[in-house]
Amino acid sequence: MKDFIQKLPDDIILRIIPYTYNLQNKNLLDDIKNYKETKTILFELYHQYWIVDAQSVDPDEDIGWLINDIFAYANNYKATMYGFTYNFYDIFKRNISLQRFDAIDKYIYNLEKKSISIQINIFLGLLTIKERKDIINAAPKLNR
Repeated sequence: MKDFIQKLPDDIILRIIPYTYNLQNKNLLDDIKNYKETKTILFELYHQYWIVDAQSVDPDEDIGWLINDIFAYANNYKATMYGFTYNFYDIFKRNISLQRFDAIDKYIYNLEKKSISIQINIFLGLLTIKERKDIINAAPKLNR
């Protein structure tokens, strides 16, 4: 990052630097930290369960199941082929540009075309700290 900043023109740097001194909201910082920790834990748990323990031949089996389980959690464990629950829509309404059901449906349609990693990042970013903990607690149990 330091190298990148050094390549910027001085006038740009002088505009950016004051923002680095502003205190950030503690709740936001806690959420960012929890997002990173949750993502790391989930990737480790699912990799251990599906790739190591279950010895899946599909190298993406772990993240495939992870996004499936996140969708299931968000939709109150009801099959999405029957539509989305209010809980599912409420999660996506946390994105201020997604306030109508039809806009969320369109967004999900396009999201499902993206890589699984992008889908996971977006879901985890929309979830609360408590919801992320719920997903960790619902993760497949490891053979220890």
